[in-house]
Amino acid sequence: MRIKKFTAKNYADALEQVKRELGEDALIMSTRSIKPESPLSGRSVANKVEITAAIEFEEPVSIEEELDLNEGDGLDMKSLIFNLLSEKGQSQALGLKSSQFETYSHLVENGLDEQLASKILKKSISENDEKQAKEKVRAKNLMKKIIPYEGEINLRNDSPKMVAFVGPTGVGKTTTIAKVAADYAIRKNKKVALVSLDTYRLGAVDQLQIYGDIMQVPVEVAGSKYELREIVNKHSDKDLILIDTTGRSHRDKDYSRQLKAIFDAVGGVETHLVLSVTAQEKLFSTTYQQFLPIGVDRVLFTKLDEGLNFGSLFNFSVRNRVPLSYFTSGQNVPEDLEVATPDKVISLIFN
Repeated sequence: MRIKKFTAKNYADALEQVKRELGEDALIMSTRSIKPESPLSGRSVANKVEITAAIEFEEPVSIEEELDLNEGDGLDMKSLIFNLLSEKGQSQALGLKSSQFETYSHLVENGLDEQLASKILKKSISENDEKQAKEKVRAKNLMKKIIPYEGEINLRNDSPKMVAFVGPTGVGKTTTIAKVAADYAIRKNKKVALVSLDTYRLGAVDQLQIYGDIMQVPVEVAGSKYELREIVNKHSDKDLILIDTTGRSHRDKDYSRQLKAIFDAVGGVETHLVLSVTAQEKLFSTTYQQFLPIGVDRVLFTKLDEGLNFGSLFNFSVRNRVPLSYFTSGQNVPEDLEVATPDKVISLIFN
C-alpha cells in the first residue's frame, strides 16, 4: 500500500490532488487542518488542510511508520470524503464488492443502519456472482432470516389471554386495540373484553367505549391493581382481555414501575410495545428502555401509511430481538390491521 499526504488551501483542492496522483480508487486515511502560529497574537489560524490517502500496491508499507497523525487537529470530514469517492472507492472502504454498492445505498436511503447494511451485504457475498440482481436477492433472504416475529396473538385454552398495549402518547394505542378486538370478536368469533387503565386523558375511556358498543364487547376501567384483578376475575370466561394504557413521555421512568405493579397483581400479561413509524428512531430506543422493567414481549408498528422509510423497523427489531406482532395503517377498524411478517418488512424497505 502506498500512503501519501496532500496539502492544499481547502479540501476540494486536496481531494483533486489525491484523485490526480493516486486515482479514483484511493482510500482516504485521515484529514486535518493545519494551524500555523501567528507571530503577533500567538493564536492558531487554520489556513491549510492535509489529507492522507492510500492506494494498494504490491510493496507493503507500514501505516504506523508512514503516518504522523495529530488526532486533536482532526476534522470530521468522513461523510464528505466518503461521498466524494467513486462508487468503487466507497465499496472498498466498506469492504463490499462493487456490485453490492447499489443495494447498500438503497438500504441506507430507506433508513437501514449503515453498519447493519454493511454487515448484511458482507455476509451475503458470493465469490462467483457479480450480478446486482442476485446480490439484492441474497440480501433480502438473509434479512428475512434474522427478523424476529411471532405474528398474531396466541390465545390460551384454559384462561383468558391478557395483552397490554404500552407506548408513547399519540402512537394510536386505543385505535389499535379496537382493531385487534374487532379481528378476534368479529372475524374469529372469540369472546373479548376491553380494559382501560387510562384514567388521566379526557375522553380516552369514552373513545374505547364507543368501539366496545359497536363491537358489542364489554369495556371496563381499572384505576388500580385491585380493580384490574376484579375485572379479570369477572371476565374469566373471555378468550382475550385487551388492556389500554396511558401514553406517557419516555422521560417518565416511574410509570413503567407503576404498570409493572398492576400487571404483577394479575400475572401473565403479555406486553406489546406500540411505536409509530413516523417517530424518530432514537425515540424507539428510549421508549423501549422506559418499558424494560415491565418486559416487552412484542413490538407493534403503527401509521405505516404515513411513513417515509422503514429501515428503522428492521433496525429496532433486530438490535433488540423483539418479535414483531402487527402493523397498522389508517383509521379503518378492523381493515387497517395486518399480521407483521418478514416478507412485509422486506417489501417496505425494498419498495
